[in-house]
Amino acid sequence: MIDPDVVTVLRAVPQFAERYLDLVEEADGDPGAAAAFAELAEFAAGLATGVDRRRRILGHLLAAVEEVAASSPEAEAHVGWAFLDSLSRGDRATGALARAEDASVRHPGRARSRRRGGGRVA
Repeated sequence: MIDPDVVTVLRAVPQFAERYLDLVEEADGDPGAAAAFAELAEFAAGLATGVDRRRRILGHLLAAVEEVAASSPEAEAHVGWAFLDSLSRGDRATGALARAEDASVRHPGRARSRRRGGGRVA
């Protein structure tokens, strides 16, 4: 029988189920809660590392977008239309991506408009 605490984790984090099933296979049955939570810790550490890596890449990406917004004669087309207009409203609402939109506001002569002739307004 699976420990109720492990069941709680599996219900809340279905992405962990594959790793848990690998533990079950290795143990030839229920590996126990301690082993499950040890594996969960490794899973969490992997997720955290991935977030840090993605956050760093996103930071570089947004810095480049800000640089283009500030300096390129094509900023309105590239940042305002192609980049910002391609993001969903939810994407633009996130803190990190809001920086890119802020860059277009700080440089109104360049990337101020996100409207294409009759298109949607971001």
